[in-house]
Amino acid sequence: MSKNGNTDNAGNTLSWQQTKSQLTRNSILDAAVSVIYDLGYANTTTEAVARRAGVSRGAMLHHFPNRQQLIEATVRHLNELRLAMFAREESEVQAGAEYTRVEEGIDAYWRQLNTPTFIVFQELKVAARTDSQLATVLLPALKEFELAWGEASRQIFPDLALSESFTRANYMTRYILEGMAGTLAIEGPEAPVEMMMQWLKRELRRDFSDVLGTVPRDKAERRQKESKR
Repeated sequence: MSKNGNTDNAGNTLSWQQTKSQLTRNSILDAAVSVIYDLGYANTTTEAVARRAGVSRGAMLHHFPNRQQLIEATVRHLNELRLAMFAREESEVQAGAEYTRVEEGIDAYWRQLNTPTFIVFQELKVAARTDSQLATVLLPALKEFELAWGEASRQIFPDLALSESFTRANYMTRYILEGMAGTLAIEGPEAPVEMMMQWLKRELRRDFSDVLGTVPRDKAERRQKESKR
């Protein structure tokens, strides 16, 4: 049994040495996100990431022998960070609500999109257009994220998931908010964020009028569980 009870993604108990190695790896990946955010994808090197992480050149090479492996792991790390942030923050917003708090949920997602985690992922998406090696790992990651994000949305917003408009409204929300976040990162405060946010909230209220205020979240959750049996 490990000294602190840590486990890997498969649920296997880690030894103290394995835990230390995992922490170092995560520190390197967090540093990679930070370096890409500050310097850009093209200027991100293993040396710069090692300095930011405070690890030796040998430790860096042990975990990531080359830049390509570092970038591939960073893409997966970003997926995990974004999904964890989404599930955590949206669940906190909806805790105790009888019906989904649409406006507050939109505000929470908007805050998530204005973090280095999302901005770095956006930069990698643009870079993948002309970088075939990056594209080979990024495109599958995007598909994985979309599937996981959709499933998390159904669990966090169980009443909305019963609406006929759920899938379309989900796509609309993502594309509008993510597009605005990308625009804001370039154009700054000139982007009409407030106008679009208010419009989106009204549209979602209309889209979900068939369930909002009609089907309580706890009842919708029970329906979900029963449908999976």
